[in-house]
Amino acid sequence: MRLAAAAAALLIVFTGIPAHAAPEVSVRVDPASTSHVGRDFAGFSYEKDRIGARMFNAHNADLVRLFRLLGPSLLRIGGNLVDMTTWNPRGAGGRADEVAPSDLRELALFAEVTGWKVVYGINLKTNTPENAADEAEAAAKALGEDLVAFEIGNEPNVYVKTWPEYEALFTKFADAIKAKVPDAEFDGPGEANKTAWAMDFGRTQKQRGATILSTHQYIARNDKASIPDMLASNKSGRLPTASAAMQKAWQDNGIRQWRVTEANNYYHGGAAGVSDVQAAALWALDYLAGVAARQGSGVNFHGGTSVQFPLHYSPIKYDGLNPVGVQGVYYGELLWKLAGPGGYHAASVTGADEVTAWGIGDNAFVNNKNTTAVTATITLPKKARHASVYVLTAPKLDSTEITIAGSNVGKDAKFTPRPKNLRVAGTKTTVDVPANSAVLVVTR
Repeated sequence: MRLAAAAAALLIVFTGIPAHAAPEVSVRVDPASTSHVGRDFAGFSYEKDRIGARMFNAHNADLVRLFRLLGPSLLRIGGNLVDMTTWNPRGAGGRADEVAPSDLRELALFAEVTGWKVVYGINLKTNTPENAADEAEAAAKALGEDLVAFEIGNEPNVYVKTWPEYEALFTKFADAIKAKVPDAEFDGPGEANKTAWAMDFGRTQKQRGATILSTHQYIARNDKASIPDMLASNKSGRLPTASAAMQKAWQDNGIRQWRVTEANNYYHGGAAGVSDVQAAALWALDYLAGVAARQGSGVNFHGGTSVQFPLHYSPIKYDGLNPVGVQGVYYGELLWKLAGPGGYHAASVTGADEVTAWGIGDNAFVNNKNTTAVTATITLPKKARHASVYVLTAPKLDSTEITIAGSNVGKDAKFTPRPKNLRVAGTKTTVDVPANSAVLVVTR
């Protein structure tokens, strides 16, 4: 036994191979860019009743800071409760079941101080075109240039059975809104986990002011939640299939952009231990990259709070109306944001399974879903003199103890990352990527 151990030690010494060498991975980022990633690519989606509940309060300093840390970006107001929340032009405000003029002023002030723009949802299911137009006029006046588009109804394919029925209904509401807000723009159709109406919507509604082709996508219902299935969902199935369909509808109809205006991992609020942990951060990164690869303009991850069920997947975690911290998806969005805006670059990976990579601008991402670390040699999209690396990591995939470059994000948005320097030789650099972690290489 002693001789065998000695021989093994000598073998390690003479071959120069460490006892626990990380697999070597080669990442080549394509110098050509296929689409553009804007500052608003990684956004949020919240339920409509949160306006009257006064969640969007410019005096809530912690929430303002958390939005600013991730932004400026795009806030979509909608969800199931958009079709259960009424407009009351004479209301006093501050009621979750309705929106009043003072609530719109609070939302507008929140958008102003955070720098975020708004997609504003309007009740379709239990509303009239006239009332919708009245609310749209008030929202447009309050939000001004911070209003990007109106979204009429939430996931109408749930309660409207055919495209002709939906087209007729949408047309009535859109025309009524345009009569009062002539420069109104719209997104749609915003189907629930489907894209069947996207092509027809783009074809028929462009001249009416449709500027965003939208869809809502989740992996599956929360009783199906699992970390392995979540991480695999960006390879095949509903998510990439939907992105491909939206890209084609966008290309064929010349709409300004297509976007996933509501998304997260598992619908009905996700599942604790899956939707709120490190695995969700890695999943969110891959999903953002998949949408960018298909020339989408961004993803609005659903969150906040809801009277329907707990939102375990929420990027920001709340106690009532106050943030108490951030969770997995927020960390994925934050690492994405740290790359800044720029061209999206595809990347090839050789040497290990469960590793994905891409570039934004002159920077590179490597996402390692393996249970072992890897050493990645990266060919960057262009030459650089210096680089630094931000590591998004946690002790385990199901851990909530997540950090980026050694720092977590506090409930007050305190974030003090300490990225490490990397050597760059022309377009080449090498970085260690821990197990179940992602890295962002920022060049300069």
